[in-house]
Amino acid sequence: MKFLLFSTLAVRCCAAALLALLAATQSAATTLQVLSVGAKSSAQFMIDGVRRDARVGMFTDEGLLLEKVSDDTVSFLYNGLPQRMRLGDVAVLDSQTQGLISHQIRADQKNKYLTPALINGGNVQAEIDRTADVIVIPVADADRLNLQYKDKKSRVFQAPKQTIVETKDGKESKTVIEPKDKDGKPLTYKTYALQLNSIRIGAVDIYGVSAVVSEKPGLTNTIVGRDFLKRVAPSWNNRTLTLVRR
Repeated sequence: MKFLLFSTLAVRCCAAALLALLAATQSAATTLQVLSVGAKSSAQFMIDGVRRDARVGMFTDEGLLLEKVSDDTVSFLYNGLPQRMRLGDVAVLDSQTQGLISHQIRADQKNKYLTPALINGGNVQAEIDRTADVIVIPVADADRLNLQYKDKKSRVFQAPKQTIVETKDGKESKTVIEPKDKDGKPLTYKTYALQLNSIRIGAVDIYGVSAVVSEKPGLTNTIVGRDFLKRVAPSWNNRTLTLVRR
């Protein structure tokens, strides 16, 4: 009887350990399913039981970046890694970040993710913007960092129109103003394309990334867009952006 009792306890202990290991494994994984596919530009996923619409070139809060839709197949980045799934497919993907280098940024009152950053080793104040395509550096930052951009390929853009909102007698009125130069012509500005050696945010860094230096009026902070984000593993939760270096 003692032998049987010992054996039963041993089996129970092994089973408990196995369940704990399984739970830990599941907690470190994300379950994805492709629910629907749009016309070459969108798809709907089920991510850990939550329906999430995704558009090509845009990140979801979970850090899924839809890159391409072809017939019933989607290609995307998740957790910094390329994935490919068909309509109806279910996949369990690793989402374990423990032990990896990471950095968290809290949103400010205007829901902007502002953080100090190092560009080629020099300090800037950066805004992480998942709707922006590339890294955009204002000329003031570029000159202070001694970036060699003036001899690079440039493009000319027209300065965006400005909307002025005024309230008088409880009524709100909007006035749209088109910026003009000193000759009364539409105001234009240039951007210059260049390659950065490195960009570092917290302890998360990448090397060899494209950027533009911009003369755009009103641009005060460096904008860090998807060219940086798709090379790390980003996620947004409770107004906190987490960057993980893969």
